[in-house]
Amino acid sequence: MTDRLTCLLCPIGCELEVEAGGGDVRVRGHQCDKGIDFASEEVLRPKRNLTTSVPLKGTVDRMVSVRLSDRVPREMIFPILAEITTLRPSAPVRRGDVLIADVCGTGVDVIATRTVASSG
Repeated sequence: MTDRLTCLLCPIGCELEVEAGGGDVRVRGHQCDKGIDFASEEVLRPKRNLTTSVPLKGTVDRMVSVRLSDRVPREMIFPILAEITTLRPSAPVRRGDVLIADVCGTGVDVIATRTVASSG
């Protein structure tokens, strides 16, 4: 089976042709080794990042944006989202604060992406 992917690991954005079968991956169209790594991971073990917002307590700002500290296996996105929906941090929150460490046992943290001061 041949898939077409656009590599996202560098600014070139190579158009890749990927053939996978029997655990082997053949990649054509890459201009650097990053394309091979990207295509192999995307076909064999796809990973994703996640950004969202969560409600805050103790401030007039209603939400704080959060992201994962690294990419996680694609199948973990919905369990992680379920965990994040239970999150209700209290202000103040500083950019870079770890709000959930090792979310769902992935070794990845949920971190705040902006600073929000407390009210009053």
